[in-house]
Amino acid sequence: MTKIISLYNNKGGVAKTTTLFNLAVYAAKERGKKVLLVDCDPQCNTTELFFCSSDQIDEPEDSLPGTSIYEALRPRFEGEASRVDAKKVDLASSPLYSNLYLLRGDINFSRAEQFFANSIMQAITESIHEKNTYAVMGRLLRDLGGLHGFDYILCDVGPSAGSITRMVILSCDGIFIPTAPDRFSHQAILGMGAIMTEWLTRHRAILSTFAPFGLSASLVEPVFYGAVVNNYKIQRAGRKKNSYLKWESLIKEAIINNLLDGKGLKPVAPEVKIEPFIASIRDVGPMAPVAQMVGKAIFDIGQRDTELASSDGDYYRGAVWSDWLARMGEYKEEVRKIFDAIR
Repeated sequence: MTKIISLYNNKGGVAKTTTLFNLAVYAAKERGKKVLLVDCDPQCNTTELFFCSSDQIDEPEDSLPGTSIYEALRPRFEGEASRVDAKKVDLASSPLYSNLYLLRGDINFSRAEQFFANSIMQAITESIHEKNTYAVMGRLLRDLGGLHGFDYILCDVGPSAGSITRMVILSCDGIFIPTAPDRFSHQAILGMGAIMTEWLTRHRAILSTFAPFGLSASLVEPVFYGAVVNNYKIQRAGRKKNSYLKWESLIKEAIINNLLDGKGLKPVAPEVKIEPFIASIRDVGPMAPVAQMVGKAIFDIGQRDTELASSDGDYYRGAVWSDWLARMGEYKEEVRKIFDAIR
């Protein structure tokens, strides 16, 4: 059965899209899983990453391969269909990685904010139209998973608490929460407790109204798979800097007490509530921009690709390349931990 997953934090700058893309490549390349990336962020950063290794990225958006997410959902928004026909959704295949596909982003998807907002307000009433709009995202993802036999569907969302993000997260089986070891991530986690509690409380109330109308929602309650700390720096001795450790401790406490307090998200397993951090990724320096230029996972950068990072235009050799290999291996190991946390 397809697992639908997202990485969510209503704060930006926590490497959410980068981590999601690398997780998708890891699952497809290293574990042989069939994976669909769904770009639900109108900024379309996942779409950029997916196509940037080919000439297609320079093409106008409407000429990119595959159906966009807004095009896919538009029949429901315009009231033409109660349920989107997954067979009419054309998915793009990765130019680099077999088993990896994309339902591409669309800057026009921002228009969905109002459609979803209306459904959140009115789906609890007798309006079949709004109930179907409330359920459309979850239904489409489940239908695509069943139609194509995807093992995983990974959804990228924007750093917001808006209705698009809300409907995507409520369509997922589980979520990871990426963080950075700083004050702003701590503040975001403190606020997310109230956000998730409100979302889930309303979600349960709306779903309770579907059965009397003979409707299937295809929606579940997402569980908490774990948190990821990104972009920390180390001391010369190889340990995390103390300032990062202090913020990490405060964020851990906020996750346990604010997000997993019994009213909001449920941990996938009891041990996750005791230790919510399942992966710790240090600052990858110039490897991230190089990976973005070639459209590869950070752990999959080739030696020739380092020409893009060197000051003289030549690729790295010797000790410098060995250091890159070590850092890439370290990054890959943390991505493995994220993958293994999915249950």
